[in-house]
Amino acid sequence: MTHYLHKVTGILFFLLGISLFVAYLLMHNGIYASQTAWWIQRADLSFALTTLIYGGTGLYLSIHPKDKPSRALALTIGIPVAAFFVFLFILNFWEVLGLPQGEMLINL
Repeated sequence: MTHYLHKVTGILFFLLGISLFVAYLLMHNGIYASQTAWWIQRADLSFALTTLIYGGTGLYLSIHPKDKPSRALALTIGIPVAAFFVFLFILNFWEVLGLPQGEMLINL
C-alpha cells in the first residue's frame, strides 16, 4: 500500500508542481493573470499535501525494515508531517479563521 501511495503522490507532485510553475510564469508575464492567480491560490494546499505525503512515504520506504511494516516508524514520520500540514493550513486561512492580525511594518 505504501509503494502505491508513494507512486500516486509522486505523479501528483510532479503534475501539480509543473502546473503551478507554469501558472506562476504566466501570471508574472501578464498572460491570463486572473485565471493563473486563481489556480495558484487554489492549488497551494493540495500541492503541499501531496508534497508532504510523497516525502513522508519516501522517508518511510527508505528506512523501514523490509520484512515487515513498522507502525511506530509510520507514526514517528506521520505525526510531524500531519502537524506541519495543519500549520500550513492555519497560515493559509489565517484571516478566515479570525486569528489576530499584526500591525503593518511598512505602509504602502
